[in-house]
Amino acid sequence: MQEPDDIVALALGYPYPRPAHSYLFSGGEVQELPPETDFSGRVPVLACGSNGSPVQLQRKYKHFPETSIPVTAATLQDVICVYSAHFTGYGSVAAALSAAPGARSSVHINWLTPDQLLRMHETEAVGQNYCYAELSGLELHCSHNGALDTAFAYVSLRGSLMLEGAPVTLGGIDCLDAPFPTLDQAEVQRRLRDIFAPGMDLHDFIRQNVADASLRAERTARLSRHAQVFDHPGMKTLLD
Repeated sequence: MQEPDDIVALALGYPYPRPAHSYLFSGGEVQELPPETDFSGRVPVLACGSNGSPVQLQRKYKHFPETSIPVTAATLQDVICVYSAHFTGYGSVAAALSAAPGARSSVHINWLTPDQLLRMHETEAVGQNYCYAELSGLELHCSHNGALDTAFAYVSLRGSLMLEGAPVTLGGIDCLDAPFPTLDQAEVQRRLRDIFAPGMDLHDFIRQNVADASLRAERTARLSRHAQVFDHPGMKTLLD
């Protein structure tokens, strides 16, 4: 297999490394989150995929060097991070939320100002791959702010990717008692390569999905036809 170039490395790196603890993303760098951090006026947005990673935050806010975002570690009960039934424009198979009674996920929360939230909307393909929603009735415990009943999230419009009749838990995000198999990005890509282009080099498959938007959309449509919709009684769609 060929050595990965930057395109392939970006795709296969998802959901990217992140600290296990809370941190402050400021000026493109990870800093210690000050204990006196003021969260007033900020919106708590679940970061169940790559948005908990400073690598991804740097990509999304690179043109906003003064950006400062508190990112708090949290645990989420009965909802886990799985793969979404779509390919991103940069080649990854991204994240979705799935109900999973009894499971507990380690997640992060991005505390965003209104301007930062608008920028995040721009990066999330709202209306195409995700909707922005309020989730109430959560069992969410923030390491910095204690129990939260309500948070906001990007919920996949494509649904959860189904392989062999079940969703797939997102590798790289700690999860206890997940009811579904866990695969890393490379293995999920291999499984999908075997479905769409058997025998093709994996890196070529990823480059093809990045380069050919029509083919990417066709493959995503096929995946989403068999996907599982996120069902949460406290979900209220705010933007789609």
